[in-house]
Amino acid sequence: PGGPLLHTGASRLVPLVARAVWDPVLDELARAAGNSYLFRPRRSVAYAKNLIGSWSLLHRPPHPLPAVSAGRLRATWIVELMAARIDHDLIAKAAGLASAASLSRYQHHVPPLDDATAMRLLRGPDP
Repeated sequence: PGGPLLHTGASRLVPLVARAVWDPVLDELARAAGNSYLFRPRRSVAYAKNLIGSWSLLHRPPHPLPAVSAGRLRATWIVELMAARIDHDLIAKAAGLASAASLSRYQHHVPPLDDATAMRLLRGPDP
């Protein structure tokens, strides 16, 4: 409650932080899970093989919605961060990419800035 949900069971070299907009949902789910796993609570081992990929196979949306894809979910998350103008080096690190250059394939999905925002960012803060 009141902050990001962090997974401390593994040593990761990348930041693992939930977006603030998900705090209420994650708080409710964490309370409901109690001491069980929040993600795939019926699993029996902490680090199951293909945990994320297999989840999408078990949770198929009704026709005609497209199938859930871990890759598409990740791409959507990356584009959302890029559209929020978060530092690309930080996004690459959080996504486990080798460098910010790896983000170039997502750039065409990022909406352009409006003129006022572009000028404000280029101008910088007032002295």
